Amino acid sequence: MRIQHNISAINANRQYAGNNTALSKNIQKLSSGYRINSAADDAAGLAISEKMRSQIRGLDQATNNANDGISLVQTAEGGLNETASILQRMKELATQSSNGTYQNKVDRENIQKEVTSLKSEIDRISTSTNFNKINLLDGSIGTATITANFAASANMDIQNVAATARQSTLKLDGTIAAGPQHLKFDYLDASGATKSKEIDITLTGTDTNTSAATAIAAALNADADFKANFNVSASADTLTFTSNVAGSDGNRLIGFTGTTPVAASTGIKDIAGTGTDKAMSAEIKTAKPGEGDTVTIGGKTYEFRTAANIDKVAAGNTAVVIDSDATLATAIHNTATNLVSALKANGVSSASADAAGKVTIADLDEIGSKLTFQIGDSTASDQQVSLSVGNMSSKGLGLSNISVLTQGDAKNAIDTISNAINSVSTTRADLGALQNRLEHTVNNLGTTSENLTSAESRIRDVDMAKEMMDFTKNQVLVSAAQSMLSQANTQPQNVLKLLQ
Repeated sequence: MRIQHNISAINANRQYAGNNTALSKNIQKLSSGYRINSAADDAAGLAISEKMRSQIRGLDQATNNANDGISLVQTAEGGLNETASILQRMKELATQSSNGTYQNKVDRENIQKEVTSLKSEIDRISTSTNFNKINLLDGSIGTATITANFAASANMDIQNVAATARQSTLKLDGTIAAGPQHLKFDYLDASGATKSKEIDITLTGTDTNTSAATAIAAALNADADFKANFNVSASADTLTFTSNVAGSDGNRLIGFTGTTPVAASTGIKDIAGTGTDKAMSAEIKTAKPGEGDTVTIGGKTYEFRTAANIDKVAAGNTAVVIDSDATLATAIHNTATNLVSALKANGVSSASADAAGKVTIADLDEIGSKLTFQIGDSTASDQQVSLSVGNMSSKGLGLSNISVLTQGDAKNAIDTISNAINSVSTTRADLGALQNRLEHTVNNLGTTSENLTSAESRIRDVDMAKEMMDFTKNQVLVSAAQSMLSQANTQPQNVLKLLQ
């Protein structure tokens, strides 16, 4: 028998400590409801569980994001619903004014008053419809390639070789450049109304003037409206436009004199190549701006004025000076440079202009293009969806100069308003399609979050029944260890009997 070391007591105390630790863990798990309360409980399980928790919380927030997106889309569509109603009324008025039973000075002027008022309401809707102070219909969340172009291509001069009452013969002059080309043809239809037709053609490096003429003729003949006024034929580098209305001097191309090359401001307008938009760049493409013309970029309106009329810039617009004193090419370049300066003054530091007058914005984030909804828990492209809404103001819908003051104006207004209705309807359809998509997204996110939560629960949550069983076992073991420790501590007293 030994008294220096009570081995039985030491053993009982060790067992008691172990059982007490196990019981403490049982109590922690039962009270928290988690099987894993610290990394020591299950290091690998904790890592997996934390990743799942991150994904679940991301998905839950993405659900909220998608629901916010639905609300935004509904707000925009609600505004366009009223715009569509206004346009229907405007078409009704234009149709009424196109009837020959009305007088210009009395009846049509009264009709014009309502048209003007309705146009103002369209503008008010476009500027006041917003969600969380984000304007939705003024073009500020439109596509990054806005409107534009200041260049007259030196590579596509068109000459008027001959002109009669019913025929114009045009010749392509110089070497045609490869790449996309954008052309605008102004003409008078049979009623004498001014019309325009724009076409895009893409030329390869092997194209000649002959194949360019063929491409232009094919594009024009494919357009029903233009075909109703002209037959277009190509022979070598020459285009021939023949009126379809016998004896009509009204049905003709506009603006040709002798063999002078046609500039950007006259009859056939060469608006230069459309170019290829690069990643994070936008090319501004419109005809060379004139006095009072505007372009909206990133929600800001830039108004073009000659230096003498700079004080006429509308309130809220940014002035851009038109250089009208230099040669055409220099004036175009200088005007584009002035626009770049105005853009930079408004924070678009990446804007630049090349020698041909093409303006490029390298960083589209600077002009606030598109809205992006985060509908997932990562930055992958399939976890995001974008929304673009064009400019739904009267200007954006092509209604700036709408008039029903004459019978001819009213007839033209019918087509203009119909195009505006189609534009609004297309935008509403896009919004409706996006809303349906987001609603499906919400359903999918909810299902995914539910399944991930179930999987995370199996890893992290405690099985209460099993843990209660272990708790009972360890509770008994702790009591037994306490009892045995008491017994072991009495054993050394037996040595006293040997010493008596």
